[in-house]
Amino acid sequence: MNRAGAESIPCLYWNQTIHHRYNSQSDSSGEMGLGDHNYCRNPDSDVQPWCYVAETEDGVYWKYCDIPSCHMPGYIGCFMDRGSPPALSGASGTSKRLTIQTCIQFCRRKGHEYAGVEAGYACLCGSSSEVAALDIVSSSQCDQICFGRTSELCGGDGKLSVYSVWVGTCHGNFSSEAGVLYSPDFPDEYGAERLCLWDLLLLGSTAIQIRFQSFHVPDPNDLLELMDGDSGDLLLRIRGGQDPPDIVTFQTAHVRISFQSDSQLSGPGYVLLYRGLGGPGSSKAPYSETTLSPILDESHQVQSHEHHISRNACLLLAAGTVVLLLSLGYVMWRYVARGRCALLVGQRSDHSFCSWLYRHQKTQSGDLTSVNQSSMKSLL
Repeated sequence: MNRAGAESIPCLYWNQTIHHRYNSQSDSSGEMGLGDHNYCRNPDSDVQPWCYVAETEDGVYWKYCDIPSCHMPGYIGCFMDRGSPPALSGASGTSKRLTIQTCIQFCRRKGHEYAGVEAGYACLCGSSSEVAALDIVSSSQCDQICFGRTSELCGGDGKLSVYSVWVGTCHGNFSSEAGVLYSPDFPDEYGAERLCLWDLLLLGSTAIQIRFQSFHVPDPNDLLELMDGDSGDLLLRIRGGQDPPDIVTFQTAHVRISFQSDSQLSGPGYVLLYRGLGGPGSSKAPYSETTLSPILDESHQVQSHEHHISRNACLLLAAGTVVLLLSLGYVMWRYVARGRCALLVGQRSDHSFCSWLYRHQKTQSGDLTSVNQSSMKSLL
């Protein structure tokens, strides 16, 4: 991305911004990604990437870049709020400690589907029909820092950042073919003494694949468990401080996920990506708590190993047979040739044949050895 702001203003090249604090000279090591280009970067750890632009009449010389992948989970977009009537007509409130998650929790408790944050301190709640009727604008216009957390953006002046309230919920039922499950209170840290339960019931699928996008649970007393929703069998258990597998697949269409935290420590939490898989079903493969790997069928492993050994033995036997036949043929040829030579010498009719035979074998022995070695490599 090399344009910024709602007007999509071209970014200035970082090697041309010497009169500003951040430029290619101030980043001689290249750690901040500045150089002979004008792509959006975040050298000062701001809430999202930005770039310098040509200074405007009102003194603005930098703007945020509208990069969708940099927004919080559940982000719907930035919308115009004309004030009367309000963009979202549900419950509302203001707070000097407003964060995205506090607004989401507030609207979820009030029974609303969507939460909107505006001007850094205002929270509004509404329905899907209201959100559908809003006028969307560039996300770069929602550029006000949240009063309660300077690393987040809470809307703008007359602009509303809208989020779905399912992000960070503690309970829920998921039936879509694919989706994302976040730890409670995400993107805030999960709270103490939480006991949360989610059900993944993907009808029409024969298996569920889960990818651990992130897992930051520091307390070893906090526990994440995945169980078969039909039989109740434990499929996977991960304690705080452990590293989960990147991807796991369970041969069931119903997985129940539970998370429990104690009263001591909290943490950033986790993000799980799930999707349903089709195809014929197979036996369930539970995962060991220590190895986090499927328990394999040992008899199948033994049969496969025996088959591998048998195949190798056949190949070695065939190669040995070919070498033996070649050797016997060569010996017989020499025996016949020498016999003929002796016969000819005895008859004193053609001594030149014998001299040619023995002279060829002596002077060309190196070449014959090379030919034999090359043939042997090809055979093996």
